[in-house]
Amino acid sequence: MDRRAELITRERAYSPSRWARDFEASLSRQAELGVRLRERHAPQRIRYGTGPLEGINLFVPEGQGPWPLMAFLHGGYWQELDAAATDFLAAPWLARGWAFASLDYPLAPEAGIEAMVAACRQAIATLRREAGALGLDGRFHLGGHSAGAQLALMSCLGQGRLTDIAGLWLISGIYDLRPLVGTYIDAPLGLDDGRAERLSPLCQELRGLPPVTLAHGELDPPAFRAQGEALYERARAAGVAAELCPLPGCDHFDILERLEAQSCRADS
Repeated sequence: MDRRAELITRERAYSPSRWARDFEASLSRQAELGVRLRERHAPQRIRYGTGPLEGINLFVPEGQGPWPLMAFLHGGYWQELDAAATDFLAAPWLARGWAFASLDYPLAPEAGIEAMVAACRQAIATLRREAGALGLDGRFHLGGHSAGAQLALMSCLGQGRLTDIAGLWLISGIYDLRPLVGTYIDAPLGLDDGRAERLSPLCQELRGLPPVTLAHGELDPPAFRAQGEALYERARAAGVAAELCPLPGCDHFDILERLEAQSCRADS
C-alpha cells in the first residue's frame, strides 16, 4: 500500500461520522433534548478560568443534598462542540439523585490537547473547592465521550493527575492518538509522533487508576472498538477494576442516548 492509500485508510478508520447511520440527526436530536432539559431544569454556570470555554454547566437534583457528582467531557475531536452538547445526559443522573456537570474546555487550534487536560483538572479542582456551597458530597466521578474520554483518562494519569476521582465512565473513546498524526483530523491539533505518544493513555502506566467503565457501540468504528478493548485488557493487567460494556445496535453518536441500558460501575 502506498503512502497516500495508507493515509486514506487511516482517515476512514478514525472518522466516526463515516461509520454512523446519521450523525447529524443524532447531534441535532441531542442538542434539542439539552434545550428542553435546560428549560425545565436550569443549570448553574460556574467559571473555572478566564477563557470563553472555561466553564461548567452544573445540574443538581431538586430537594436536599448533598449529592454525588458525574462530571462529563464532550467529544468533537478536541476541536468542535461544547458543554451544551452533553447537557441532555444530566436527566437520568438527576433522576437517580446525582448532580451532573457538563464541562467546557478550550478547543484546537487555539489550544493544544495538553492545555485541555490542564483545563479539565482545573475544572475539577474548582468543583472540589466549592463542593460544600454547591451541595456536592465529595464523591466525584469523571466521564467523557470520544475525545472527551481521552481527556478524562489523561486527567487521571501522569504528573498532576487527579487522585480523588471515584470512578471513570468512558464512552466510545480514543486512547491511542498515534494513528491520527498526519491525517486531516490532526490538522488543527499539530501533533507529532512524540506528542501523540505522550497524550495516548494506551502508552501510559495505568496502575493506580480508579475503577473504569468502558462502553462502545456495536457500530462504532472497528478501530475505536479495538482501542477500547485494548485499554480494558491493559487496565486489568495493571490491577485496575475495569468493566467493558459493548452496546448492541449503537453507533458512535447515538450511543449517548442508550447508556441507561448499560450496567455502569459509575452508577453504583
